[in-house]
Amino acid sequence: MSRMFQLLGGAILALAVATSASASPAQTAKAAKKAAAHSVTGTLEKYDASANSIVVKTAKGEETLSLASATSIRMGATRMTPADLNGHTGQRVKVRYSEENGKQTAQTVQIEGGAKTTARAETASKTPAAKK
Repeated sequence: MSRMFQLLGGAILALAVATSASASPAQTAKAAKKAAAHSVTGTLEKYDASANSIVVKTAKGEETLSLASATSIRMGATRMTPADLNGHTGQRVKVRYSEENGKQTAQTVQIEGGAKTTARAETASKTPAAKK
């Protein structure tokens, strides 16, 4: 009877070791993916077409991020091209990016502003305080 318990205990131990060994790499890969996603918010300083990159000025300094062919660039619901970024320097942006081997590649670039900001500016210029 004790021999049967020893075999059963050994089988359970082997199963537990096999399960933890197979789950560990998957959990590590998920943690690595989450750690690789970053974001930066600041002012769009410039778009460099030759390097296909943007420079974002933050409170901590300037960040240079590469643009990929899959990078999504938007202002509100409007999709934009990298060339459109030249007309939006000085505007606030939020960039979500991944970092691999020290290279920061933008996944999404969200430009703040658009029609709502313009409407607010026009309304402000029509107020009596603005006419003085």
